Amino acid sequence: MAENNIKLNFSKFSGNYEIAHNGFSWISDGRKPYITIRRKVGSRYIAISHPLWSALKKKTKFSEKRIVTRYSDFIALGKKLPFTIVCTAEITGEDTVEFSLKAENEAGYDIQAVYFPAPFNSKLKRKNSYHVDPMRQGFILPDGYKKNFATIYGYAHIKRPINTGDCYMPVWGRVCDGHTFTAIVDTPYDASMYSSFGKHKAFVNSVYWQSSLGKLSYERKIRFVFHENGDYNTVAKDYRNYLIEKNQLVTIDEKIAKNPNIKKIIGAPVLHHKIFSKINEKSQFYDKNGSNEILCATFRERAEQMKRLKTLGLDKLYIHTDGWGKDGYDNKHPYILPPCEEAGGWDGFKKFSEVCRELGYVFALHDQYRDYYYDSPAFDKEKAVTNIDGTNPYCSIWDGGEPSYLCSEFALEAVKRTYNELEEHGVDVQGAYLDVFSIMQGDECFHKDHRITREESMHFRGECFDYLNEKGFIMSSEEPGMQLLNHLALVHHGPHALRPQENGQAVGIPVPLGNLVYHDCIMVPWNWFNNWGIPKGEDGDLYGALNAGMPYIHPYGNSLRKIGTDNRTADIEMMSDEDLKKEFERIRPLCELQAKLYNKEMLKHEFLGSYRKQKATYSNGTSVVIDLDKNTYKIDLQ
Repeated sequence: MAENNIKLNFSKFSGNYEIAHNGFSWISDGRKPYITIRRKVGSRYIAISHPLWSALKKKTKFSEKRIVTRYSDFIALGKKLPFTIVCTAEITGEDTVEFSLKAENEAGYDIQAVYFPAPFNSKLKRKNSYHVDPMRQGFILPDGYKKNFATIYGYAHIKRPINTGDCYMPVWGRVCDGHTFTAIVDTPYDASMYSSFGKHKAFVNSVYWQSSLGKLSYERKIRFVFHENGDYNTVAKDYRNYLIEKNQLVTIDEKIAKNPNIKKIIGAPVLHHKIFSKINEKSQFYDKNGSNEILCATFRERAEQMKRLKTLGLDKLYIHTDGWGKDGYDNKHPYILPPCEEAGGWDGFKKFSEVCRELGYVFALHDQYRDYYYDSPAFDKEKAVTNIDGTNPYCSIWDGGEPSYLCSEFALEAVKRTYNELEEHGVDVQGAYLDVFSIMQGDECFHKDHRITREESMHFRGECFDYLNEKGFIMSSEEPGMQLLNHLALVHHGPHALRPQENGQAVGIPVPLGNLVYHDCIMVPWNWFNNWGIPKGEDGDLYGALNAGMPYIHPYGNSLRKIGTDNRTADIEMMSDEDLKKEFERIRPLCELQAKLYNKEMLKHEFLGSYRKQKATYSNGTSVVIDLDKNTYKIDLQ
């Protein structure tokens, strides 16, 4: 069947598709479609995967623009199951094809997940072919790419949930001698990227559809857009145009119109500092033979340090404050009041906030409403996320010891409790960072009194940001996952994918795929702690300039201090006046650049002769060129 530029074919014998766009053929490749069936054995559920093609009954119907295949009579543990899987491929425009998936006759929790369609690759080997990936800020991966191959191989064998660090955006693409397709997941809340290796040593990708509250429940959709001449910029702009079409792109100017306080951080550097850390003996960071507690500074000491920065000439500053609660960083959430007594309690905390306001600095708090600590005064097991088998999630990594997860339905009431109490005590909070909300897939919950889907979980998280934003708070979260981006003014960082993520080697060839989509929608700081998210040996300021982002300022230097078993920034003694002034000079041109371009679209990114020299062009005509070998950046302002 054909429509304008597209021809669509399907083999009833192999289950493979072929899409020809203006004569260039894309074919099914890599991992074959399959279904994972969930069966209950005693009190536990087990998962059994079968090729989709293993269904005893298969029926395909061809029409003018659509191919519909029905798969039924799957067998699991000797039992024939009642549901039917319906897979549709449809030509929906001159250059677009949509695949959809749904289930009929779902009687129970039989369907855990379906992987469909198979990835697509060029039919013939091409000279210049690469994969476009949305892991963190984004990367491209040429066919046969060998650097950091062990990591890449690993990513071909794990599922990467959408809206996590492994997949900021529900989009990927492939480019073969300019022929390009963009794949956009139209129903992203219960979906993961799942990659594999295909022909020509290609890294190819498709989508793993997860059940929602035990069932496939609703129709899942993915859109493919084809081009004769494109590149990774094309993939990013296809997704940006999709967001505009769906009325889902909210610019930073639109956010400022609703909350003018956001203007205060235009051209401001970001200071990340910690007050108090205390590692619980049940935490994986606990060192039975070492030091597990540190007071970096009292609130009054920090206030005096902020005065010093102002006196030395730092006009603007966004202050991200960690470890301010009763037991310090990552403890006792979702209720961590009163403020740390060792640091000065309510009086010291109030004074610190007032001094920041007087200096014209933005005082913001690191907070958390997902991790749900068993020793929190607010803990109630009946409010914890409940899994399909009746258990609760469990973790023991972080400083506070043992948390489950708070069901998102109760997050807003916890937020209100904290910030109403802070207001009652006169603490002048100007911004709030709600940790992990923006970069974790939604938490579905099976509790009989608060069953919620992953999508509903994300909406509940969004309400927390909106509640504080309406009070004039400048809202932030960890990383720019797309599902909550419209609720935020800034994030903690939006780095590139490395292994290890701190001071590690790049995964593929880094490109600013994310900023090509949302640069004028969110403020992203760069050059955080110990080269986190910056390829080993490279200067984070160059990436900050390329992306016209907010710079991190490091008035305490870059030294580390071991707490428990973990190395962390030593936020104690400030640098000398001379060194602080040098630090101001480092960040000054980056702050000025961000102030000029914070609301401008990144139109294009390109490599100039090699991957080591790059150029970004913005919608006002300004361009930034970085040279990673010479460790320089050049700004051509318009």
